[in-house]
Amino acid sequence: MADDISDRVAGNFIALIPIFHKQVFRVSHGISGIKAAQYRVLGALMKAGPLSMSEMGRRLYISKPYMTALVDTLIENNWVERQQDPSDRRVIRITITPSGKKHLKESLEVYKNDFKLLLGDLKKEELEQLALSLEHLQAILAKIP
Repeated sequence: MADDISDRVAGNFIALIPIFHKQVFRVSHGISGIKAAQYRVLGALMKAGPLSMSEMGRRLYISKPYMTALVDTLIENNWVERQQDPSDRRVIRITITPSGKKHLKESLEVYKNDFKLLLGDLKKEELEQLALSLEHLQAILAKIP
């Protein structure tokens, strides 16, 4: 029985991915896989603070070669910087810059406003149900190790 429910949950999550990408990462905004990965890195750094390249790659499921190229691009944009770890000089940590924080905040506002436009045709009851469902989803997902 638990396997059936787990299968249903997994299937529903997988079904949401293309819907989410279609609505959020639309071509009109020029959001490519590369930009999405950049936002994931910036978001991880905002949440966790400075991370080593390998730790960030593990957290975001990004390969080392791609992680290096991604960070190089973020450095070129002045959104992150490399810093030596004071406790181990062999380790390089990536940290978000004030410019990176500003860029991420501005981008999140754009997406938030886009979502609000997408939701414009929903009835108040549907919006309330969606808001409550998303709050429950966040609470449940926060429990997953």
